[in-house]
Amino acid sequence: MSQNTSSFLPIQTPLPELTFHELRWHCSPEIFNFQTTQQLTPIKGIVGQERAIEAIRLGAQLFSYGYNTFVSGVSGTGRLTTVKKILDEVATATPVLFDFCYVQNFVNTDNPRLLRFPAGQGKLFSNSMDDTISFLKRRIPQLFEEEGFQHKRTELIELYQKKEQDLIEQFNLKIRPTGFVLGRVETEEGETQTEVFPIVAGKPVPISELESLVSTKKITAKKAEELREKYDSLHDELYSLARLGVKLMLEFRSELNSFDRNSAALITKSVFDEIRNDFPDRRVNEYLREVEKDILDNLELFEATLGKLPNEVEHEKIESNLKEKFINYTVNVVLDNNDTKNAPVIVETLPTYSNLFGAIEKKFDSSGFWKTDFTKIKPGALLRADQGYLVVNALDLLREEGAWQVLKKVLLYGKLEIHSVDSYFAISQSTLKPEAIDLNVKVVMIGDEDLYRALYFSEEDFKKIFKVNAEFDYETSRTPEMIQYYAHFISKICNSETLLHADKTGVAAIVEWGVEHTETQNKITLQFSDVADVIRESSYHARLKNTKFISSNEVQDALNARRRRNEMLDEKIKEQIVQETLMIDTSGERIGQINGLTVYSTGLISFGKPARITTTVGVGEESIVNIEREVELSGSTHDKGVMILTGFMREKFAQTRPLTLSCSIAFEQSYGGIDGDSATAAEIISILSSLSKIPVKQSLAITGSVNQKGDIQPIGGVNEKIKGFFEICSIRGLTGEQGVVIPKQNVQDLMLSDDIIEQVKAGKFHIYPVSSIEEATFRMLGVYAGELDNERKFPDGTVFGLVDKCLEKLHEASTDNEKDSNTANHASNKKTKTDKTNGK
Repeated sequence: MSQNTSSFLPIQTPLPELTFHELRWHCSPEIFNFQTTQQLTPIKGIVGQERAIEAIRLGAQLFSYGYNTFVSGVSGTGRLTTVKKILDEVATATPVLFDFCYVQNFVNTDNPRLLRFPAGQGKLFSNSMDDTISFLKRRIPQLFEEEGFQHKRTELIELYQKKEQDLIEQFNLKIRPTGFVLGRVETEEGETQTEVFPIVAGKPVPISELESLVSTKKITAKKAEELREKYDSLHDELYSLARLGVKLMLEFRSELNSFDRNSAALITKSVFDEIRNDFPDRRVNEYLREVEKDILDNLELFEATLGKLPNEVEHEKIESNLKEKFINYTVNVVLDNNDTKNAPVIVETLPTYSNLFGAIEKKFDSSGFWKTDFTKIKPGALLRADQGYLVVNALDLLREEGAWQVLKKVLLYGKLEIHSVDSYFAISQSTLKPEAIDLNVKVVMIGDEDLYRALYFSEEDFKKIFKVNAEFDYETSRTPEMIQYYAHFISKICNSETLLHADKTGVAAIVEWGVEHTETQNKITLQFSDVADVIRESSYHARLKNTKFISSNEVQDALNARRRRNEMLDEKIKEQIVQETLMIDTSGERIGQINGLTVYSTGLISFGKPARITTTVGVGEESIVNIEREVELSGSTHDKGVMILTGFMREKFAQTRPLTLSCSIAFEQSYGGIDGDSATAAEIISILSSLSKIPVKQSLAITGSVNQKGDIQPIGGVNEKIKGFFEICSIRGLTGEQGVVIPKQNVQDLMLSDDIIEQVKAGKFHIYPVSSIEEATFRMLGVYAGELDNERKFPDGTVFGLVDKCLEKLHEASTDNEKDSNTANHASNKKTKTDKTNGK
């Protein structure tokens, strides 16, 4: 596993090693001029988001078409809080607000009529209509009972009866000389009707009894026949008389209805004129004319309110029917802005289709069928936000089927049509289609950056209606002002949630966590919801210890407890490594084997662990095989890193001859997906080790991305990676040889824990920053990488020199194999040709 390196050329200039004070930025409690956050004024508003605040204000105050706002950024950066604060500020300017009402459309009941009123008048109009109908329910029946009304009505009835009697008398006088007279007869149905009777022996007899009179010789057969013929003639005349009576009755009823209408119209006109004077709007006037006409057409409804029915069941049934019919005269106020003083700001936390756009409710009628009407129309958040602002979570909105498509149409055309959700998906037989509402609303959608880009590039209309993108940053520069702001923010959370306040050491610890959360020493997190969680958990641990304030100890207790709650996977992997189920060496040397570093994430925490990377090389064409890719366990970024690795090898070693080798790279014992390019440096050094036969130090691990020129590039998760390797080395025992090689650019990102810093300070563990693959090669192999001399050759004894010689041998072997193959092919072809000639 090891090889003597005494013949190798050591590096001439020693590479730097980090000192312990570079491994973490510390916040000194002495920079605060208070003892506890209880002495501070709680902060108001959000800082560090000036770019986003400017964009939100633009979108909120520019009332031009399409200037709705999409607020993008990481969750927990105060997006919703900031949006609400800004909208509440700009909403103080009172816009022209309206009330919206739906009423019955008496011409087409399937299309309820929309009425719009100035704010506060919708309810007044509704009350006026209710009062008017209640008045008419009392007054019209009273009118019908008044002596004057009854007298005139009686005169009409008597006049009709006289006309009817005159017709009968005239007909009776006409037929009496012919021996006939009019009379009443009972039908089989038990009713009576007027009939013509012949007079026999001075008495009227039914025509059906003539036969019996003939048989009793009271009249002759000839006389009976004459009577029958005369009867048929007079009976036809009687039918004509009946038709004339029906016509007379219809004229009477029309005249009587006209009298009732004209009498009631004096009342209805006066009361509806009062409403017209109070609400002088053209559409209101049209509606009132329709109401007045319908009332006069259905006066029997008001007559029925007086009746006393014989039993309670019938009474309740009639009352129910009347109630349903009188609903036609009610007003459904779907939006009442009477108490709204500023522009409405509606935050819809559950953006379902109905909650956003409204709904038309339905109920079962007595026959078991669904039934609805204009009174079942319910408003949604969009209508309540008219002339103001609607705030909604973008992801929640997109998850609701159909909601995004309808919202686009509303914002594109400025009209809201209220439908039931089943009607939108064509699964309902409901035909109710209320009149559309002209809407003026600003929509603020909150989502992440990926969702914004997806909508912008895939939705053609998105860029037309969301012209403002307010981008929330997740971090900002670690300035003294921002550190002081953290203290005031802690005071705000502690006051608002009745938590224990923090002393100076507690504030400093929380600030350090905020810096560590960004993975760089020069930034501090703006994800204040996460900061608030640390404050809450620290207060909890302080109460457990019966301390008055949160100190750095309680903050550390909270962070340790959080990690303990979520580190089961970390512990499982660590246990497998210690038990050598997962094979990781932390001492010794081995050719073609290197310790890379990976990062795992469980959501709330991330942790690093070493990973064994191995390479093998041999004779072949230019081919570096990524085994993970071959078995579809490699992500695109890792694939790119392997291709860059190939470019580096070509740049260094294939300037005078082809790169003829066969090489395979594998993450050993890795059975899940792998992505990222932070293992590129480790993979290159492993290949160099295999070619040069110089062993890799197993006491070191390395992380770093590489470009084709061999420059080491920064990576993410550097603190987790260092901690992951350090933990394994600590368990096995620190020897003073162990350490981690990292990109030089990541030094500014180091926020290592105190236990690592102590061991670095004691010389038991090391952090080596490198900026090139040459420096990394020396750290991992202990041998100078080498540089091209004037003759375009690498010095003997260097890593690159040994690699170059190995590649030369592989190239010669490949060339010899190709010659042998060509010779064999030539001999085979010659033999085939000779065989063909002999055959001829």
